Amino acid sequence: MKQLLSLLLALTVALTLFGAAGCQTGNNKKTATPSDVTDESAASPEDAAEELPLEAQGFALSDVYAYSGPYVEDGSNEEVANVAAVRVENRTGQPVRYVEFSVSTGAGALHFTCTTLLPGRTAVLLETDRASFTGSAAYGVRADSIVWFDDPPTLYPDTFSLSVSGHVMTLRNLTSRAVPGEIYVYFKRTQGKDYLGGITYRVRFADLAAGAEASVSSQNLSVNDCDIIFIGCENPPEAAQ
Repeated sequence: MKQLLSLLLALTVALTLFGAAGCQTGNNKKTATPSDVTDESAASPEDAAEELPLEAQGFALSDVYAYSGPYVEDGSNEEVANVAAVRVENRTGQPVRYVEFSVSTGAGALHFTCTTLLPGRTAVLLETDRASFTGSAAYGVRADSIVWFDDPPTLYPDTFSLSVSGHVMTLRNLTSRAVPGEIYVYFKRTQGKDYLGGITYRVRFADLAAGAEASVSSQNLSVNDCDIIFIGCENPPEAAQ
């Protein structure tokens, strides 16, 4: 009987040790936790968003936000709210006559155009289709089309003087020679230190005699929030006889 009890006790101990060893081996397989799982799915645009400013061919995008105010891009000045807007700086070192931008966001592409952006200047551009701002971050910008000035824009300071009073612009011919043909003065509205909108306005003069002056009214003119950019002449002063 004692031998039988000893045999049963030995068998019990062996089974106990085998079970413990089996549990220990199983515990070597660590249970995966969320922090251990590698996410191999493609990053969303929001995850891939770069730090501003984004830059494309020398144009730096420093902000994307919701704009409320007059919609200036089509000249209507209609009041709008929550229209997508971007702030773009010309860092190319050259004056640009026209540029189109596509800005990628998590909610889709936004489109902007700008005319007459001088080096170092910044413009607030409003989305061309008045698309709403969704709050999505920008993660890419592309300059789709760029047209440069053939000649540096100028105000011909040796030929003309300009002044603005209220909504009226006055152009004076400082020389003893007439400037025949059409004369356009181009200007942009401003918002603080920025140009407001990609749009550039112009007022027309014509056939300015020697020493003469002329005045033109425009509702987009204001001494407080406009910046006169350049003058374009059918017959440039250098060629005037």
